[in-house]
Amino acid sequence: MIDVSTCNIFTYKVKSFGSNTTPGSLNSTRSLVFSKKESLVASGNRLVYLNVDLPTHYTKIDSKIKGIPTPFRIPDQVVTEKLVETGLPYEIQSINQDNNSTLVSASDSKGNVWVGTRNDQSVQFQYKLDSNPLNNTYIELGWSGTTFDPKATETLAKTHFYQKQVQIYQNQQLINTIQLVQNPTQIKYFQSPNGASTLLAVTELNQLKIFDLRLASNECVIQKLTPQQSSQWIYTLGISEDNNYIAVGGANRSVTVFDTRKWSNSGSWKNCLKYEVTNIHFSTTKPSVCYVGGLDSEVLAGEWNGSGGVDHFTGLRVDSRWIGISKLQHQEFLFGFTSSTSAYWIENAEKLHQPKITHPLTPGPDSPNPTPHKKIKAMVSDDNNNMMDQ
Repeated sequence: MIDVSTCNIFTYKVKSFGSNTTPGSLNSTRSLVFSKKESLVASGNRLVYLNVDLPTHYTKIDSKIKGIPTPFRIPDQVVTEKLVETGLPYEIQSINQDNNSTLVSASDSKGNVWVGTRNDQSVQFQYKLDSNPLNNTYIELGWSGTTFDPKATETLAKTHFYQKQVQIYQNQQLINTIQLVQNPTQIKYFQSPNGASTLLAVTELNQLKIFDLRLASNECVIQKLTPQQSSQWIYTLGISEDNNYIAVGGANRSVTVFDTRKWSNSGSWKNCLKYEVTNIHFSTTKPSVCYVGGLDSEVLAGEWNGSGGVDHFTGLRVDSRWIGISKLQHQEFLFGFTSSTSAYWIENAEKLHQPKITHPLTPGPDSPNPTPHKKIKAMVSDDNNNMMDQ
């Protein structure tokens, strides 16, 4: 049986893309997980469906990082790759799914959208949306993203970095256009905590904006939230499974979390990565913990509420930078894709969370052989040549 004291990490080289992926935008998300067996990855204008049987028996090998095993390379014969024909003419920037993992969308750098239905271990074409349905004006190539309404999957919102607008489609028909002030970098539908309505979260430059689309287009912004003392770009957002928290991260290398019940800042995890944060996912079992990945090869799990730090030497490092990290709904299971075409499956991902062990100067009353308080005062006064009265 597999040792369950640490997470299980599996890796496989995707053959369909050659040796390297296309670069994509800084905030592109090109991996998607449906189940432990099924996932999608994208590079260029190609979408590849992966079906894998993860090993149930293998020997873990410790890595140089304590508590993190060396990724186990999956044999080629247990992985099936299928090319999904999308017909998208430009580089895919984002792939997304609805809450039931039945609908899949892919958007390219022009803003064209392909939507498919997942069934019978494959993804079948359903419909397409043009990049510019109203006129033929030129659109510069850049990031684009989509999101499905969790209450009505026939409703889809899409946005494009250079268009500075959100377009709402219902049954493939454009029903609403919302003009944005700044360039959008991420978009996500979510339900209000009381479940009464569906809200839309959009990140623009250094702001997180919340839209209530039941209101008129010029009045639908109900909240504007900005990470403290940050004027830098936001590249990613994550929403907890209970919809109580929204996290954002980006160029400031930190995660900021807002409470959707009070629309207040709930906490932050500062300088969590060496480079920009481009992926955030909340833990299912412990929402005070989130998984973060960035523009390098690292993925960490840590607490954002200030109750504990994380040693950067305990994170998982892979073969090249992440171009997408996806989390399986309701499970502590991560799937990621790197620029060198490696796919990674992380089972029991909560084991990545290894809080720092602190050693308080004064042991608590329950500690064995507690040090007398006067002894500590004497040590402090000797070091500083100045008695400190406490």
